[in-house]
Amino acid sequence: MKNLGNIVAVMAAGIALTACGYRAALHASYIPEVTDSTLYEGVKPEYQQLAALMEKDTGIPPSTGNTVGFIPDGDHKLQLMLDDLQAASKAVYMDYYRICADSAGTIVLDLIKNKALSGLDIRVMVDRAAEIPKNLRALKKLPESGVLFNGFYKPVWVLDGLVPPAGTHRDHRKILMIDGTTAYIGGRNIQDKYFTSWRDADVRITGPAIEQIATVYMENQLRLNPMPKPLYVNPELKEAAAKDNVIGLTQFYGKTVQVVHDSPTDKRLPMRNLFEWAISHSKRYFWIYSPYTPPPKSTLNLLKEAAQRGVDVRWIVQGVSDVFMEEYIAEYMFRELLEAGVRIFKWNSGIMHAKQFMSDDYLMAIGSVNMDNLSFFLNYENEAVIYDEDITRHAAERFVEDLSTHCSEVSLEDIKRLNIFRKFRNWFFYTFGGPVG
Repeated sequence: MKNLGNIVAVMAAGIALTACGYRAALHASYIPEVTDSTLYEGVKPEYQQLAALMEKDTGIPPSTGNTVGFIPDGDHKLQLMLDDLQAASKAVYMDYYRICADSAGTIVLDLIKNKALSGLDIRVMVDRAAEIPKNLRALKKLPESGVLFNGFYKPVWVLDGLVPPAGTHRDHRKILMIDGTTAYIGGRNIQDKYFTSWRDADVRITGPAIEQIATVYMENQLRLNPMPKPLYVNPELKEAAAKDNVIGLTQFYGKTVQVVHDSPTDKRLPMRNLFEWAISHSKRYFWIYSPYTPPPKSTLNLLKEAAQRGVDVRWIVQGVSDVFMEEYIAEYMFRELLEAGVRIFKWNSGIMHAKQFMSDDYLMAIGSVNMDNLSFFLNYENEAVIYDEDITRHAAERFVEDLSTHCSEVSLEDIKRLNIFRKFRNWFFYTFGGPVG
């Protein structure tokens, strides 16, 4: 019943969105002009327009002097996270779509309960719709140890299917803050598969961007608690970032990061604006991991236009999806993208869950955002936008390695050879769960 409710809600939301006002692409008149380049120190002049656009949408400017570690491997992320949690002495703040009571989740929950009993400020938020009863039972015991726990939105599946998009508003963010000094942002939930068999990606950040992440965290906290205590943030963030040295993690110092967030009630659509600006301004390449589809038609058109003007556009999608109908919707899009010159690669090593793009050896975005309608229009999301050559090139090298090791390229001939039943199935799910105009 729960799975059926999910399917109905998503398809109904797709139909509702197609009929609502989220149809226009990012319009040039909305993009601010930058007349004073000193406002965005650490951002190249040709990217300052993006920084200004994201500040206009979210109120958060970029910050400099951050230390960033890129973490594509799950077992490494788990160990880093546990080490940081074990060393916590002041506060731990978690905002996750899902925290499971499996092996990894139990270790994390036991650790933060012990920290709360020791007097630390521990706060946990999850999306209730993403949790099975077993997980919720474990999470609801957290207050017994002094943890401030909140479940975000109680789903009513039949109603959610009949009256979208209220039932599809998910807290899809993944944020972990420790001692007001260190934060993790990425695509991983707290669950065994994200640290073992699934491919995902996160960044570990120290520095002034922590203040931005705290702002995003408190936004959701205020939705659930009218008068929460202020979050603890280290008053010496630049100094902490300069001294940060984690054995075994490749870290990049002095970097510029802008934290972007959005919500279903935000008509400014910062996530769609971020992706569409990056695609339309790419000159050499735009490479993306995005497991779930479809994006709005405006985004699809920009991908095609970029490829047609000579940009190397590559998209890694799931080969086998964990979400019903996802493969069908994606497959329906392939023909028009391939005909325009976009290169599509299927991930063949289990489930690919990373949400990340790189462009022109300078711009990288990583977080909870899929290039799809749910992330752009209906979910609570967060993203770290990184303006830097070194870390973008590092991530791009991993992308190329993934193409050769884990992926197979989809050809136009492959799509043309699909039988009529498969084509009809794909059309049906794309039409009723598909893109916005």
